[in-house]
Amino acid sequence: MKALVLACLWMSIGLAQQPADLAGRWRSVETSKGGIGAMYDFFADGTVRFSPGAIVPTQYRLDGDKLTTYPQDGPSFTVSWTGADRMRFSVGSAGEDYTRLGEARDPSNPLIGEWTGKRDMGGQIVAVHWIFNSDSTALLMIRFKTMEGRYQLRDGRLDATFGGQPGLSGPISLESGILTIRRSGGRITRLQRY
Repeated sequence: MKALVLACLWMSIGLAQQPADLAGRWRSVETSKGGIGAMYDFFADGTVRFSPGAIVPTQYRLDGDKLTTYPQDGPSFTVSWTGADRMRFSVGSAGEDYTRLGEARDPSNPLIGEWTGKRDMGGQIVAVHWIFNSDSTALLMIRFKTMEGRYQLRDGRLDATFGGQPGLSGPISLESGILTIRRSGGRITRLQRY
């Protein structure tokens, strides 16, 4: 009986460490004072994408076609719908076009959900991702660049490489939806799904 229990425990540990368990989109829990963090897209086939960038949780208010984010002191946007799953944010003569990711979540409020677009930041075109929730919270993520890599989980340890170079490695734990990676030099990276 004891051998059967140990075999089941060993199988569950082995299954829990398969790459598919990390599959999905993860972002930094903590960011710098300027809102800089990291985004990771783990795929079940053992590939991973890493993007350093801005991660800015915010509140928003939509009054007619005026979208205001706060507590930031930025300008209000004018929102115009250019199709069922397309919209444009405009400030003066400048604008950004966004396409919905996935299905519309709330037919009475077409803003709710995920949107992706592009932004020109000083001549560099970057990917922009907005997530608008029904509780007036939003998350803005701007990927400054994206690097492709590979990862594996073995014996409770994550090893991810980018361009053949070590990138994100260390023992991992997952508790209350937070993935913690204990890296060399005492560094700790905490990620959560988005």
